[in-house]
Amino acid sequence: MIRSRKVLATAKGAECAARFPGICRGGTETTVWAHMNGAAFGKGMAMKAHDILGFHACFWCHAYTDTGHWTNPVMSDAEFWRSLLDAMAVTYVRIVEAGVVIVPFDPPKEHKPKPRKPKTERAPIIQRKTKWPKRSFS
Repeated sequence: MIRSRKVLATAKGAECAARFPGICRGGTETTVWAHMNGAAFGKGMAMKAHDILGFHACFWCHAYTDTGHWTNPVMSDAEFWRSLLDAMAVTYVRIVEAGVVIVPFDPPKEHKPKPRKPKTERAPIIQRKTKWPKRSFS
């Protein structure tokens, strides 16, 4: 099980990443780390999902994620899961930029275009033997 207090602490004072329409009230005072629900995320009986599998959510979006979606469907299942995916993406960018999760970046590559062959060494371009039919536009 992956546990990290530093990851959980990133939610304090952060904006809500879920922003469910009709649910989110904005603000940063009530933002907490919302764990994903489901066995695929490491959740089990009396056990939360991995700490890295979650997002920043205000009180209202967090409550909607845990219970409200099933009892008060404001959006379709597809819209709900898309919003969760968007929230996780926004949150991961935030925690990587904050240096809490360290991602080894690749050094930038210098683009070097290949030099062209001299004209005498280039393959000839084959021309069409028939012409394209003319079209009339009305």
